[in-house]
Amino acid sequence: MWVIVLAGVASFDAAVLGACLLTRPARGRPIVYSPAAHPTTPWRGTTLQAEDEATRDDAPSLPKIKRSVPVFDVRLLDGCSKGDLDTVATGINDAISVGAPLYNEGDFDGCYRAYEIAALSVERTTASSCKGPAKVLRTGRERASKLATPAEQAWAMRDAFDGLLDVIDRKGPDL
Repeated sequence: MWVIVLAGVASFDAAVLGACLLTRPARGRPIVYSPAAHPTTPWRGTTLQAEDEATRDDAPSLPKIKRSVPVFDVRLLDGCSKGDLDTVATGINDAISVGAPLYNEGDFDGCYRAYEIAALSVERTTASSCKGPAKVLRTGRERASKLATPAEQAWAMRDAFDGLLDVIDRKGPDL
């Protein structure tokens, strides 16, 4: 049984919860999240393969992915309030906390769908007041939809997420 507790998170809605519950495979084994499988740096030009595969007998074979995380100028966040940026960051972090374990379990499509739904939710919430991040998420979704495999689609969304989190972190002191 999944229990999700979110207090004051405006970007999370029932659609995200429903998608997370519907895409979650019913398996008896525990989810093992490996931060090494999802590093935040270096992003550009790296090829990833999960390092914990050898330690788990039932671990799925994760595909090699070439990252393409955009690096944005902080001006992308012009017009965004601190509340807007908190909404964007929280929505992205919530999506990653759901999608990354799905990906590590081999449910690439479930991961991609969780990321896509979260991106849509954040776009809807911030599009009128915080146009830069909403545009990045829309572009990320469009790019992902053109890729061949769910694993590539999931990483395309993750690249957009990581690029936004990076620029929000760099803008941090100026909020």
